[in-house]
Amino acid sequence: MDTKSERKEGGTSASGIPFQVPWFPVRELSGLELFKYKLKQRLRGYTPHWKFLSFKNRTFVKAHPDVRYQEALSMEFIARNTTIPVPRVLDVYTVNGIVHIVQERIPGRVLQVVWDRLSAEEKQSCMLQIKQFFTQLRSIKPPHPEHVQSVDGSGLSDNRVENYIWGPFSSHDEFHKFMHHHVFRAWPDIYPKLREPLAKVQGRKYKSVFCHGDLGPHNIIWNNGKAVFIDWEMAGWFPEYWDYIRTHEARWWYTSWLDMFKEVVDRYDDEWDVELGIKEYIFKI
Repeated sequence: MDTKSERKEGGTSASGIPFQVPWFPVRELSGLELFKYKLKQRLRGYTPHWKFLSFKNRTFVKAHPDVRYQEALSMEFIARNTTIPVPRVLDVYTVNGIVHIVQERIPGRVLQVVWDRLSAEEKQSCMLQIKQFFTQLRSIKPPHPEHVQSVDGSGLSDNRVENYIWGPFSSHDEFHKFMHHHVFRAWPDIYPKLREPLAKVQGRKYKSVFCHGDLGPHNIIWNNGKAVFIDWEMAGWFPEYWDYIRTHEARWWYTSWLDMFKEVVDRYDDEWDVELGIKEYIFKI
C-alpha cells in the first residue's frame, strides 16, 4: 500500500499553505469531464444524499454539501510533513458547488469493527502506532503559535457547531471565549458543575498543535497490522488538549479501546472535565 509516495507538484498554492498541489484552485467540472461524471452517476446509480461514492475499485470519492477542500489539504499537509499513513489525494473538484475528494481506497477494515477480535499483541501494536501518530503531529511547528484555524488559515469544521463552521481564532483566549468559558465562570451559581473544572484549567497556557479533530477507532483502517488514519474533515491547529477530549467525545462509551488509548497519550483529564460540564448545559456551541 502506497499512502505517501508518487506525490505530484504543480498548480497554484492555497492561501496560507506552504506547498502546491495540482488540484488547487479547485475546478468546477464542465464540458467532457462533467459529461463523464454524469454518465458514471447513472451507471452506478448514484444517490445525491450519500456522502461517499466510488467510481473505481482503487479510488474512493467523498462528496457531500458538508465536504470541504480543506480536508484534502489536511491530508496532503500530513503526508508531506510526517510519515503518518493517510490516503493519497488524487483529485479534488466541484460539481454544482459540491466538493468531491478523490482519494485512494484503503484496503482493510474499520478498527472499531475488528477491535474485539484482535489479539493482545495486535492491540498493543495499534496503540504504539497511535502514540507515534501523536508524536509526529505534535512535532509540526505551527505557522502561528496561538491561532486556532484550519490548515489553510480558514475556519474549522465541527459537526457539533451550528452551520458546521467555526473560527478561525487569533488566540486560545478567543477560542475559549467562543466556547463560553467566560460565561460559565461569570455565573457559577447557574453552572455549578463547571466551577471546579474551570478553576483547575484557568490560566493554563497551551501549545498549538495540528489535530485530527475526530480521532477514534471509527476513523482508523486496520490493514494487516498497520493503522491508516482517515477522515480529516475536522482537522486543524488547536490547543494541545483538543484531540484528547475529542477522542473521548467521539467514543466515550468504547471503554475497551479508550482505556488503552489513555495509557499511550498525554492526558488532559481536567480539560475533559470542562468538556463534560459544557455538555451538561449546551448541546450546540
